[in-house]
Amino acid sequence: MLASSNYYFSIYQPAKLPSATSSKVKNASDTILQVLRNWFDKHDLPWDESEPILSDYVPFLFAGIPCAGTFSGTDTIKTSERRDRYGRVLGHGYDGIAGIHFDSCYHQACDTIENINPFGYETMVKSAAHVLETLARIFNLNLWLYE
Repeated sequence: MLASSNYYFSIYQPAKLPSATSSKVKNASDTILQVLRNWFDKHDLPWDESEPILSDYVPFLFAGIPCAGTFSGTDTIKTSERRDRYGRVLGHGYDGIAGIHFDSCYHQACDTIENINPFGYETMVKSAAHVLETLARIFNLNLWLYE
């Protein structure tokens, strides 16, 4: 999920991957996730850790395919701590609203393109594009991931 209306920037963490995921796949996933963490840090953007429990990519992990991902929130509530931290880093107007869902339209009829935060969406898309470009430029991706 890249475009929650009351977004936060979250990166799935390999330590929180399902226990059935092999250590080889966890390590390779962490290598990819480090590219994401570095991108957010380079752009002075706040980010949080999350568990991939709602993710569509868990079956890939179980099949031995390393994965990485971002998440912008669903039907859980944004805390005032998170709002304040994002406000300090991003500035007022980019911090969201505490006490309401990250995405009040999650899996509902109103879950449309009109229900996104453009800044949050653009940031998440840029982070994903950076990872894809980075991986595409690696000559021996298999070696890079597993060595």
